[in-house]
Amino acid sequence: MAAKRLPRLNGFWLLSVLIGMLLLVSISFYSANTDIATAEDALSTRVDYIKEQCADYSSLNLASEAKSLLRVTESAQQCARDIWYLTEKPDDLYPAAEDVLPHFVENHYLTGLLLLSRDGQITKSYCKEEALLPLLNKVLTTDSLLDVADHPKKTYAVRLVCGDDSFLDIAASAREGADCIIVAFYHTPAEYVHTYKLSYQHLVSGFHIATDGTLAVASGNKIIAANDESLLGLSTDEVAPLQLIKQRGVYDRMVYVRDTGMGTSGYFGYTEKGRDCYVYAFLPEAAVFTTTPKNIIFVVISYTLIILLIELVRRRTMHSYQEEKLLQEKAYQKSLEKAARKAEAANVAKTEFLQRMSHDIRTPINGIRGMVEIGDHYADDMTKQAECRRKIWDASGFLLELVNEVLDMGKLESGEVVLEHRPFNMVKLLTGLQDVLEKQAAGRGIRILCDDIDLPHPDLIGSPIHVKRLMMNIMSNTVKYNKDNGTITMTLREERCDGKTAWVKFTCADTGIGMSEEFQKHIFEPFTQEVLDARSTYGGTGLGMPIAKSLADKMGGTITFESRQGVGTTYYITLPLEIDPNAAPQPETEKPADDATLQGVNILLAEDNDLNLEIAQFLLENAGATVTAARNGQEAVDIFAASRPGEFDAILMDVMMPVMDGYTATRTIRRLDRPDAGRIPILAMTANAFAEDRRRAYEAGMNEHLTKPLETELVIKTLAKYRK
Repeated sequence: MAAKRLPRLNGFWLLSVLIGMLLLVSISFYSANTDIATAEDALSTRVDYIKEQCADYSSLNLASEAKSLLRVTESAQQCARDIWYLTEKPDDLYPAAEDVLPHFVENHYLTGLLLLSRDGQITKSYCKEEALLPLLNKVLTTDSLLDVADHPKKTYAVRLVCGDDSFLDIAASAREGADCIIVAFYHTPAEYVHTYKLSYQHLVSGFHIATDGTLAVASGNKIIAANDESLLGLSTDEVAPLQLIKQRGVYDRMVYVRDTGMGTSGYFGYTEKGRDCYVYAFLPEAAVFTTTPKNIIFVVISYTLIILLIELVRRRTMHSYQEEKLLQEKAYQKSLEKAARKAEAANVAKTEFLQRMSHDIRTPINGIRGMVEIGDHYADDMTKQAECRRKIWDASGFLLELVNEVLDMGKLESGEVVLEHRPFNMVKLLTGLQDVLEKQAAGRGIRILCDDIDLPHPDLIGSPIHVKRLMMNIMSNTVKYNKDNGTITMTLREERCDGKTAWVKFTCADTGIGMSEEFQKHIFEPFTQEVLDARSTYGGTGLGMPIAKSLADKMGGTITFESRQGVGTTYYITLPLEIDPNAAPQPETEKPADDATLQGVNILLAEDNDLNLEIAQFLLENAGATVTAARNGQEAVDIFAASRPGEFDAILMDVMMPVMDGYTATRTIRRLDRPDAGRIPILAMTANAFAEDRRRAYEAGMNEHLTKPLETELVIKTLAKYRK
């Protein structure tokens, strides 16, 4: 046993490992993509923020610079006008121009003033900070500055950035006809610049490298701001991650870069181009995949615990499984023994069934053949001939009843019975059954009483063929097992109604032989009869009550009974039936059929069996009809198509025929382009007597469904209904 479990165990662990690897790969892939997406979103958010802030800082600093240069320029122009005015006064209020320079410097809040000759030489000067003068020399001799002497309306302004990050704003101006250039300048100390200027470095210094990554702002290739101060002043080509990011040349999207000289890990980088700078951000690979290792560890631990738990449960259940298997084996042995006994009983039942059927079928056949021989012997004795024909008719009727009941039972047991859903009149149905039974009961002096009918809703919707079969089985039993000169009392009542459904209760009581208490327990079992000679004495098959019970169950109803041996039996049947809301008033009486009913009627008869054709043709012609015969469905279609409109009054159509069956022939006739094709009565004539066969006939376009063997009175009555 252990040797057999080992492969299963190995298979379990192999499957567990495969599932675990697949789960691990899936979680790793999903988690890594999530981390990458999170990192890209974070880097893009930070870079976009810094880029926008840099643009704002640049705009504000540029505005501040322009404002400062404008102020210095206005001061230079004003000083030029004042100096020209003083030098041109006749009384010379100030003895020398240099004496007014300190005054102008103070009044205009300047750092210094210079008077230049046309060639850029300083003729007069005043400066609060003498150390700044050497810085001015490279500007004073430029053509742009000297050009203002020749164009007095032109001004020159420039900002110099000193080595200590301080600003030197310079402006030059001249008056028309003057021989000198006025240069004004203002020095912004480094302390003020560092305090009040909007610096990119201030912008990025609030981000932490460990959580936000490395952020850098570059002007061209020079890094001018970074949250890693060691990068300030370096070229972007000197920083390996920035160099690789630049080589990729991808903006507005995160990229992965890696270099053999960078070790085993790479970087995820993001860059955007601003108005006058580039903004970079990068994170080490390890800083991006923060949740992936945790997720992998969690999945591995969880999956391992689950597998171990499953294995523990497997081990615990294995012992129970072995015990259960032993119990199952014992139960299986018992079931085999039971099945063997059941099979043996089934074989016995099958043998008994075949024996009963052999006896029940052979008995009427033997009677029929025997009566034929007796009739042949007394060929000239008309009285004996009539007696033989009557006995042949009775024997064939019993054989037909036996076949119908066996087929009904087979249909019910296989679940193939299909209930109809069509309107019918319950009182009319019961009255019709009573008329049939009265003919059987009259020979034995049995009276049938049916005076107690209380049915407020006689028009119902259901399966009348099955209701009739159910009630006929009960009623025929009350005749068959009744005493001579006995009585049968039937009642029909409506027990209750909810407006849509009526519960109809049918009661049928006889004064017959009754049943013993022991037999009452088996009355609904097939082929069960009270006494061994029941078939000989009463002609029963033992299938009537099982069929009745199955039909009642099929229609959602109930069937019960009360019986005393030697006194009689009372049957109670309750069926829920839908009330017909569109019921039309029923005619009071119907015209009885007689032999002259079909006089002058022209009928097309389609039948492939010679014997059945001869019988049907005799019945119809004997009733006065003119018959035209067809041997198959195609021949029937051809004969009708070749006839004059209205030549035939009705068509009797067998269902199962060669070349073309009756259903197809009916549909073909209905589609013919002639006035009588759609209205001529077509009656199905078939041995298929079930509800589904009736439904197929109606769907094919037939008007009625007549079952074989044909009943002369029913055939004549049905055809008379469609007589013109």
